[in-house]
Amino acid sequence: MQMLHRLGIGLAAMAAVVAVGVGLNTTTASAAGNKIADISQYQGNVNWKKASKDLKGVIIRVQHGSKGDKGYMVDTARNTNANGAYKYGVPFGQYMFAQFTSVKDAQQEAKDFYKRSNAHTKFFVLDEEQRMGSATKSEQTYVNAWLKTMRSLTNKPLIMYSGEYYANSHNLNFSKFDGAWIAKYSTVKPSVSGVSADLWQYTSKGSVSGISGNVDLNKTLDSATVNSWFNSSATHSAASYYTSMTGVTGIKTDKTVYEYNGVNFTKNQRSTKVKAGKTLAVKAITKNSKNAYRFQLTNGKYVTANQSYVTTY
Repeated sequence: MQMLHRLGIGLAAMAAVVAVGVGLNTTTASAAGNKIADISQYQGNVNWKKASKDLKGVIIRVQHGSKGDKGYMVDTARNTNANGAYKYGVPFGQYMFAQFTSVKDAQQEAKDFYKRSNAHTKFFVLDEEQRMGSATKSEQTYVNAWLKTMRSLTNKPLIMYSGEYYANSHNLNFSKFDGAWIAKYSTVKPSVSGVSADLWQYTSKGSVSGISGNVDLNKTLDSATVNSWFNSSATHSAASYYTSMTGVTGIKTDKTVYEYNGVNFTKNQRSTKVKAGKTLAVKAITKNSKNAYRFQLTNGKYVTANQSYVTTY
């Protein structure tokens, strides 16, 4: 990824680029190539018609850090690249470069990442390769917070990316992810304690038709696992709401929720925090202008009617 390229992380760039067969199946015949690349706005304007002949899959950057972080940015080409890949039948995942400074920050970066992602993305990647100077907890603590948040938002595969050196030095645990993507610019496969890499980013000096300049390229080490990412049929999780009060006398919170003074759930309407496991008496159900349903409590306030957060009784 971009920061890893600038810092080097002790990895030597390969002198030659080889074509990599990855054996991915797509639903169209357009993506007829044999390469897996990862790209960002730094690749400029991609000719996706040409690139689709060279690519079997692509992983597209969405963001770098969060507001206040050095280098923070939302990738300006994220939508153009996602739409181009989809149009020409190139299956794609999306990634975010993490700059975690706290558990709360990790959770927010996950939420922002998901919100900015494309509905057609097959999977999501945590690009974990930079320790922030203000971070006080272990890097794994932040990784866990990000993963838990993303699991609550989507059922698509979640992958962690890191450089070999960084992953080993911070004892990163890949076991709860759906795959491991490791960078090592060398002719020798990456070696990370406790994990077998599924995808290997082996060079930052690759080339892809339709893309000017250098491109990151990757080799598949576990075909079955990588295929499962790009062939994922999971969809963006859509909220499933209770829509009727029939037989309902109350609700139990399955996750932490907030009471609001209005149905739009804006910050200035937020009232009381309600922890998971609490029971609340309800008197009505309503919805806002965006068709999001809310339970009205007997105290007059509102909570979500999202079935992922509350259960009726």
